[in-house]
Amino acid sequence: MNIGKRIIELRESRNWSQRELAKRVHLNVSVMNRIELGDRPIKDHELDRLATVLSSTTDYLLGRSDDPRLSEEEAFAAFRNDPSLERWYKELPKNKEEDLRRLKRIWEAFKEEDQT
Repeated sequence: MNIGKRIIELRESRNWSQRELAKRVHLNVSVMNRIELGDRPIKDHELDRLATVLSSTTDYLLGRSDDPRLSEEEAFAAFRNDPSLERWYKELPKNKEEDLRRLKRIWEAFKEEDQT
């Protein structure tokens, strides 16, 4: 999802019009419209204001995180500290070698899919 779609999603979740959001971040409504459509790159100071007004992170708006409240590092830390993941990771070496090879092939297929 691109930055414009993420902004629209957060704006609509607050039931704000485009005009209302533009007013809150001190932008002209036509500039806000062009940002949401992806017709105009967003400037750093605008990104910061949008993240603040939308109670989000710049990482989420830029697509680096899938959680509007967590930065990329915080999202990874939450993933890494998940108790079920920890149990899975500890059990991993106990698996058969062939199962580990299959798991590696699955992982590589996911990585290839992300690159396309």
